Amino acid sequence: MTRERVLVLDLDGTLVDSLPHLFRAFREAVRPFVRRAPSDAEIVATFGPAERGCLERLLRNPDLARPDSLAHLEDAHATFLRLYQANHAEGVRLFPGMETVLRVAEQSGWQLAVFTGKGRPSALFTLEQLGVLPRLAVVVTSDDVPRHKPAPDGIVAILQHCGVKASQALVVGDAPADIVAGRSAGCCTAAALWGAFSRTDLLAAQPDYILHQPTHLLPILREFRRD
Repeated sequence: MTRERVLVLDLDGTLVDSLPHLFRAFREAVRPFVRRAPSDAEIVATFGPAERGCLERLLRNPDLARPDSLAHLEDAHATFLRLYQANHAEGVRLFPGMETVLRVAEQSGWQLAVFTGKGRPSALFTLEQLGVLPRLAVVVTSDDVPRHKPAPDGIVAILQHCGVKASQALVVGDAPADIVAGRSAGCCTAAALWGAFSRTDLLAAQPDYILHQPTHLLPILREFRRD
């Protein structure tokens, strides 16, 4: 079967239900080095770069930081990576319905790809642990591109790797940055409302589709036509 289309999925909050586990790892990684532990909202506000960049933003946050907080960045990063892998099996799973989405996409002639703000080690760890990695044509992380989301660099790299035109790609994500990146690359976009960001924020990014649950992707995958 010729696979001339590609489904580009964000990872955390879109493909995998990992955010509570991720928040705990970030919070405990910086807790010894800040005046108080960050809230979920403060952690989400750092998303974009890979985890080391997120940790740096937390340690620079004037509402959290002590004078010496940033000096502990490498310790915080090492702790994060250790905590993220610990109890991963209990804390990270595919969202309900996502296995069906992946199977239908494959059966309908789509290539599968992931573009994530995570660093490459943690992204590959999660995808391998969940058995998804062998099904993907390519994984692009924030470590792999000069500019992270909302820049379209990662999506452009995926299109080039897969040999697919932007008009034949569907980008799905739970963050406005996912939608902006997809639109900037010339792709069709779908907002996942089951993730970390509000419907209002996602609508402001002007996605082509609004998805209330993963299985709402199924008719789109079966009927997608775009020149």
